[in-house]
Amino acid sequence: MINLGKFQSCVCNSRANPSDLCDGKLSFEEKGKKVTLIPKKGEEAVAIAVDGCVCSDGNLKCDGLFLHKKGNKRWIILVELKGKELEHAFEQLAFMKNKRQEYRELCQLFSEENTLYLQEKAFIVSNHILNRTEHQKLENANRIRVAKILHSAATKPIPNLRDYL
Repeated sequence: MINLGKFQSCVCNSRANPSDLCDGKLSFEEKGKKVTLIPKKGEEAVAIAVDGCVCSDGNLKCDGLFLHKKGNKRWIILVELKGKELEHAFEQLAFMKNKRQEYRELCQLFSEENTLYLQEKAFIVSNHILNRTEHQKLENANRIRVAKILHSAATKPIPNLRDYL
């Protein structure tokens, strides 16, 4: 069981519960953009609605995050679902990772369960893709590594973040 302390109420339980972002227990959806994390046998994961639940102020924040554990390994995965404004997505992810106290608290809660290194990843899910040069430019400008910009469209399978860990 993953201990989330005061953030337990923001764990996705079902579609639109506790947030419209939740598309089931381990999926997010916003304006047609979808992403999921399907753990393998012996693994554990939770989806947490950030925008409007963990963080409800006017400052930058990502849409959601996943916590995933496999044995002694831990991942905290930031997710931003975005149309074409990818520059803003990089800013949101960077602000969440580098400036948000809530993110630091979640990292601390999740890593207290284990003394091993907590791996941090960030993903953007969009119908717009950047070339490698633009991607690197935005990473450098915002000081954040975005593991991948995943393509989401109604005619394509929903991206499973487990494939990128």
